[in-house]
Amino acid sequence: MDNILIGTSGWSYKDWLNVFYTSSEKMFQQYASVFKTVEIDSSFYKQPSKSFIQTIAKTSPKDFVFSLKVPKTVTHVKLMDLEKGAMRDLKIFLEVLIPLKNANKLGPILFQLPPKPIEAFKGFSEFLESLPDGYGFAVEFRDPSWMREDVFKLLSDNNVGYCIVDEPLLPAVLKVTGEFSYVRFHGRGGRPWYYYDYKIEELKEWRSKINELSSSSKRVYVYFNNHFKGYAVKNALQMMSIMGTIEKHQDEALNKILNYFAEEGLKRTVSRVEAALSSGGGVEALVSAFLEGGRFERAKELVDKVVIEELSKEIIRAKVKDYTVVINVFEKKMKHDCDDWAKRISQKQFCKHVAAFFLALDQNESTRILTLICKNLNNWTFEAGGQ
Repeated sequence: MDNILIGTSGWSYKDWLNVFYTSSEKMFQQYASVFKTVEIDSSFYKQPSKSFIQTIAKTSPKDFVFSLKVPKTVTHVKLMDLEKGAMRDLKIFLEVLIPLKNANKLGPILFQLPPKPIEAFKGFSEFLESLPDGYGFAVEFRDPSWMREDVFKLLSDNNVGYCIVDEPLLPAVLKVTGEFSYVRFHGRGGRPWYYYDYKIEELKEWRSKINELSSSSKRVYVYFNNHFKGYAVKNALQMMSIMGTIEKHQDEALNKILNYFAEEGLKRTVSRVEAALSSGGGVEALVSAFLEGGRFERAKELVDKVVIEELSKEIIRAKVKDYTVVINVFEKKMKHDCDDWAKRISQKQFCKHVAAFFLALDQNESTRILTLICKNLNNWTFEAGGQ
């Protein structure tokens, strides 16, 4: 397990301030105090300067590892064609990276191909065969036509790693074609993909996969590219926790991030609740104020699954499928026993089961209780449990 390195794609993001960074100054130093690796994404758009590489080689911690994306002139402009000078451009790029290599801080060099079919890369095999020794190279494909056994064999024959991806358009194929494994989490959102916060269950799906890669690779590099709003640092640290590799200072950083998201979620709930109250909306408006992420539509599908077991002015108890909802109006307390509810109680948000309960309840009674909750939200306790 000590051969798994987890980090993010880049570190210089303004929207990580307060989520992860305490100041907009010295972002890299703050990043490197928590993580042990990073993927430099900016090198794809512009060749880094020698002074920049010298600086990060000198100022980064002793065992810190940098992975870098190859400039797009190699992959997107010249399509890895030797006759177009793609290898010359690569060697110019590698020359700039010598300070990192000399400091033993240089990780994989990633070729991220454009979303073009395999036929567009006429000189791909010749390019791989011409790669210089002494570096770890990996390739990320972005078109399904590359997902072939002969391509994987070509990578393996040239000791080039296959970049495994978690994204909407390509499957996460676990192939080890080089000495190391390389995994990139792009997100599962719409447009863009990386505007996405992975659910803990989605990350747990990868535990056995990363363990499998770890057992068949010298090292596994895992990078989160879903940088919006600090999701990448949150998910990267959560993945460390899932893999059992998280250290004390990293766990403290994760808890700080989770507290931040909980506080921001609570602020959003309060804002929506206040708006629902001032608009004089009915039950659906009040219920919607406590929901995020499409849960309202899923709640409506569960209304006929709600069974009211106890109903009085002070206590309401109901079953929603196999789950229990208990409301104590006198004690200002709501209890429920599904996992989604447990994750959202710090933000005082409803899950689909609790929302379905309020939609199924007599509308006057539902309005009465919801109004009481909305007007005294700070004094209400949301608890996990069903008894």
